[in-house]
Amino acid sequence: MHSDTEPHSNPQWWEVTVECPINLEDSVYWAFDELDSKGTASQTKDDCRIVTAYFPQAQFQPADFEQWQANLQAAIAPQISQLQLLQVSWRLIAEEDWASSWKDHWQAEEIGDRLVINPAWMDQPTTERTILTLDPGSAFGTGAHATTQLCLKALEKQPLNGATIADIGCGSGILAIASCLYGAHQAFATDVDPLAVQATRANANLNAIHPKTLQVQLGSVGEAIALAQQANQCPVDGIVCNILAEIIVALIIPRLNELANAQTWGILSGILTSKAPWVEENLNAYGWQIAEMTYQDEWCAMIIRYVP
Repeated sequence: MHSDTEPHSNPQWWEVTVECPINLEDSVYWAFDELDSKGTASQTKDDCRIVTAYFPQAQFQPADFEQWQANLQAAIAPQISQLQLLQVSWRLIAEEDWASSWKDHWQAEEIGDRLVINPAWMDQPTTERTILTLDPGSAFGTGAHATTQLCLKALEKQPLNGATIADIGCGSGILAIASCLYGAHQAFATDVDPLAVQATRANANLNAIHPKTLQVQLGSVGEAIALAQQANQCPVDGIVCNILAEIIVALIIPRLNELANAQTWGILSGILTSKAPWVEENLNAYGWQIAEMTYQDEWCAMIIRYVP
């Protein structure tokens, strides 16, 4: 593990970066979550993923990250060869660097047939596509991750004009905002991270979406149900959820039917293709059927229907 402890001006954050095979990205995210990271980002490099997380300086010492790396390497050892040691590094960065260091590498990106995601700090492109303006804030999704792209490509094919949408685990709000830009009447977005709630509200404002149109609340599926009920919009027309398969199975699927009727559709991603049969088994147990599956890299998205 490489350590860079040369201080920047007023360093306040640890930036920890892991380069790993695509199939281990979930494991790295889980490991960062166990350390209570305050934001994560990921990008593709060749056939690998680079996952970055941020931690308050005062809560960690370099020795903590050395031990964390050793624990992570041991945990994933059965899944990799001896030659695939994780590339891990960390450094101290200033508050302003944490918020802006990744911006230099992010450009406007076309996704699917209808959308272009444009960084808020760049001029809007001249295009026939729907422009979604985004500032991910504290290292939330920029749309580059395969799971986000799978969701957006599936979303553009759904009947969104006048629809009501629940976005569970909204991150920077990309899916809920895209739904509104495609004509959804109302969207209810939740996330367990306060920074995600803040980012979603800010990005909705950047896209001129009224707070009553896109309602955001700290929480998970229960809070999404409550928002929809309070607006007299439950069941909703569509559900989008781009989070880890383990959370989808344990927490989301058992309550999805509280948001649904026979016309409700859903899009689930954040699912490694290898875990798809397990997710499908749990969906079927709660009355959901997979209508279509799409794939990108090691990931899949499921378009699902409720069959009560």
